[in-house]
Amino acid sequence: MNPPLANTLTSASEDFVLMGFSIITIVFLVLLLAVFWLNRSVSQLKRECAQLAEIVESNKNDLYGLCSAAITVNETTAKTHEQLHELKQQVSHVVDKVTELERTDFVNSAYNVDIRKIRDGANAEDLMKQSELSYDEAALLIRLHGKA
Repeated sequence: MNPPLANTLTSASEDFVLMGFSIITIVFLVLLLAVFWLNRSVSQLKRECAQLAEIVESNKNDLYGLCSAAITVNETTAKTHEQLHELKQQVSHVVDKVTELERTDFVNSAYNVDIRKIRDGANAEDLMKQSELSYDEAALLIRLHGKA
């Protein structure tokens, strides 16, 4: 009777070894699948990381371009401001000259009336009475604008 018990023990230990081997094989296969899945995930993450790096580089180049454009606009604005300031000074200078010319024309307009009188035949005494000129002023105007 001993032999059947020995066969049973041998058979049980063989089943146990076979079951252990099967479990190890299943664990190994699961680990192998996990490694494959992780390897695939790492590859996908590397691709996504490369795409993100390209996007970041593109955004960085865009920012550099915008900054460069902003600097150019700032420089152009500064030049325009300087030109505007120069134009304001020129306009102010022209306004001053026009004002001066208007004053000169006003003074000359009084003499224009006297010159017309001289051309119409007025003498120094008439000018002195009508325009309140001194004799010397009246004589000078007659010499300059009188009929020769």
